Amino acid sequence: MILHERRHGFPTMTDNKEALMIWEHEYGNKEYAYDFTGKKIKRTDYLVKNQVGWVITYLKPLELGGEPNIGNTIIMHHRSFEERALQYPKIIIDTEVYIVHHCEKDDYYYIERQLNDDDYDGVII
Repeated sequence: MILHERRHGFPTMTDNKEALMIWEHEYGNKEYAYDFTGKKIKRTDYLVKNQVGWVITYLKPLELGGEPNIGNTIIMHHRSFEERALQYPKIIIDTEVYIVHHCEKDDYYYIERQLNDDDYDGVII
């Protein structure tokens, strides 16, 4: 289902229909959502370079040994994608640090924002 090809400068799905299937899986029927950095994205703006445009890419880039499968895909605002480039597993976007993790048991990747000293993590010391 997932192929690595470049269209409009993005590695992407073969077609809009498959991209929208992934959107539906991740966000349901919502018209707007937010990527992991908090940037707003719009369902109908797949591969559009605007304020709410988005792409589907891989958490572990193929160039770094990632596999082109559903467990490695992520929906990302096009600006997040451009700023991220080939950063892996530590990703810095808009001065925030994110870490990509791999769940070997179920073979999928996920991303978490690294907490700063100023962030409240629910623990009072």
